[in-house]
Amino acid sequence: MQYRKKKMVCNGNFKLITDLNEFRMSLWINGFGLENAVTGEEIIPVITIFNLDVIEEIDGEVLKIRFRIYPDGSKYYEVEIHPFLKSFVYEGETYPTDVFFTTITGEEWE
Repeated sequence: MQYRKKKMVCNGNFKLITDLNEFRMSLWINGFGLENAVTGEEIIPVITIFNLDVIEEIDGEVLKIRFRIYPDGSKYYEVEIHPFLKSFVYEGETYPTDVFFTTITGEEWE
């Protein structure tokens, strides 16, 4: 069974990478990341403690994502990712994608 999958988004310019991992017995987390399909550049690393719940593509330029963070998993986070600009909007503020993990969690990415 293949747990890592790639889906082309934004008119084939980017790859949404999902990675299904067993977090606890029978609790599967669908981690996600984003990569430039042309250059291979990592826009957002695959973060396996983030569980992708919903993704919506808007006009081939913006990805609206709803996810949870485990081990808690009770709070939902919503972001708008602008992959062409390498930025995202979280709680009304715009940030570069290279601080995605830190902005959401308050912790440094390892």
